[in-house]
Amino acid sequence: MTRRQDYRLTDAGVKAIAKQSTPTKVTRHGDGNNLYLIQHPNGSLFWQVTYRYQSDKDLKPKQKTYQIGIYKSAKQIIGSTFKPEVSLKEARLARDKAQALLSDGIDPTKHKNHEKNNFEQKDLFRVIAKSYIDEKSTTTSKNIQKLHNYLNRHIAPHIGDYPIASITAQDVIKTGLEIQNYFEKQGKWTADTTSKCVELIGSVFEYAINTLGYDIINVAHGRNKALRPHQAKRMKAVEQHQLSELLRNIDKYVADHPNAHEQTVAGMQLMTFCFVRTKELRFFEWSEIDYHKNVWRIPAHKMKMRQDHIIPLSSQAMAIIERMRPLTEKTGYVFYNFRKNKPYSEAWFNQALKRMGYTGDPYPEMTGHGFRQLASTGLYEMQFSEDVIEIQLAHLKQSSVKKRYDLSAHLAERQMMMNQWANHLDDLRAGKAMSFELLTPDEVKKEMDSRNEQATDIALHDKDILIKSLQAQGVSPELIHQLTIQLA
Repeated sequence: MTRRQDYRLTDAGVKAIAKQSTPTKVTRHGDGNNLYLIQHPNGSLFWQVTYRYQSDKDLKPKQKTYQIGIYKSAKQIIGSTFKPEVSLKEARLARDKAQALLSDGIDPTKHKNHEKNNFEQKDLFRVIAKSYIDEKSTTTSKNIQKLHNYLNRHIAPHIGDYPIASITAQDVIKTGLEIQNYFEKQGKWTADTTSKCVELIGSVFEYAINTLGYDIINVAHGRNKALRPHQAKRMKAVEQHQLSELLRNIDKYVADHPNAHEQTVAGMQLMTFCFVRTKELRFFEWSEIDYHKNVWRIPAHKMKMRQDHIIPLSSQAMAIIERMRPLTEKTGYVFYNFRKNKPYSEAWFNQALKRMGYTGDPYPEMTGHGFRQLASTGLYEMQFSEDVIEIQLAHLKQSSVKKRYDLSAHLAERQMMMNQWANHLDDLRAGKAMSFELLTPDEVKKEMDSRNEQATDIALHDKDILIKSLQAQGVSPELIHQLTIQLA
């Protein structure tokens, strides 16, 4: 009866604690008999048992803590469907087992670690994870290498030698936070790689359960919530008012740098007009050009979103491409590093931009990917629709129905947009003054009237192209009529 009186907490009471505002410092809620619910300022709650133990190396017993497990993660919401990772009942049972070990002279923490190391080689997390990565067939070799790096550099040092069945939610959270701390100590305030590492742990658990038949639960599910939020940084790029100077610096790159190659100039010039990802430009093949439509068709396997992508080519872009034909046509690639006998590396643009001084002194920092930032900002300023800009940047994942529409109607608007963007760049290169100052009320009205008129013209053209495309595909007149009413 005495022990029963030690049970101070109840399920309802613990849930009430979980709903409270987070404390300013770590708070302990005792259940009695050395079991505590720990309330952390980050919002998480977990179970601990305190005990005293004297090993052979200790002169006297030491105060120690045995970690049982988590009740709720930092950002988990207590709702009607909430289920704790470790309930009050389960925490008490774990406490009783730990105290039974102490009665036999065994340190429960060391026993737990010993259990983690009592395994067969095939049960190790690193072994299962390597098998999972090696069996992935729907991703690129580069991505496979990236996953191996996540495993070997960041995950395995923490849980790689644990048998997968012994890994707890707390192990996963601790691993994620350790990885995050590692990057932050290097001055890289980002949880992006950390989040991907935790996602990989979860995928390995799913693989072990669904493919290898392990009778375990995915303790990594939802553990990203315990990480500090990712703070995305703006990609390194010059500002819009500095674009004209960048264009002129690119044009005279060979003249200013005697060892520079004409291909580098052409590549950066084409990037300003097409603003594709640098990898897509580096592996641009002559066979991907559709001369009938003046478009560049990139196959899905080369794209980040794994979807075919179309880049309308302005006359300025086509002129740059044709300059490369006598030099690289026989290689199959529009741009080719003859010195290394393969396409250019990822550092191609970045090295050239550094030689031009885009390192923070004398010019702002700039990278190859920054051309996409410049184009995105500029096109929004030119009042093109969000969908058209994001599709051209290959950001949107499209359903089959949406893709059908985009390849017909939006393509016409994208062609107009890409040609206007090319003309805009020519104006900047020629030194045409571009105002970045605030407009007067009359100037604002005139500009908005002009843009609204342009948007109306494009919308009408867009609608006409869509209807003609659907007619050509055999869509019934009744369905086209209904669509016309909706678009009116």
